[in-house]
Amino acid sequence: MVDRLHAHADRIGELAAELDQIDGSPGSSFLQVVRVFEHPDGEDEDLTSPVEGLEKLPGQHQLLGWHLNARALDFLRRTRAELDIDEYAYG
Repeated sequence: MVDRLHAHADRIGELAAELDQIDGSPGSSFLQVVRVFEHPDGEDEDLTSPVEGLEKLPGQHQLLGWHLNARALDFLRRTRAELDIDEYAYG
């Protein structure tokens, strides 16, 4: 998504600033990330292959951890966006 919209980041930021001014408060622009763990259609646990020499333990979710690269951070800054992250677990 960032790659597709990066060229428009400054215009999105201008629009967000305009909306913030109209509303009288910041928060017009945000990126929402939602991760769902233990989804019924998800992947089975894989204990067979170590990651960078570390042992995988039963019950340890393989999808923990994430990062934002410099390009994504630049996009958030230029669009004046807040980052909202939610994580849910089935069960």
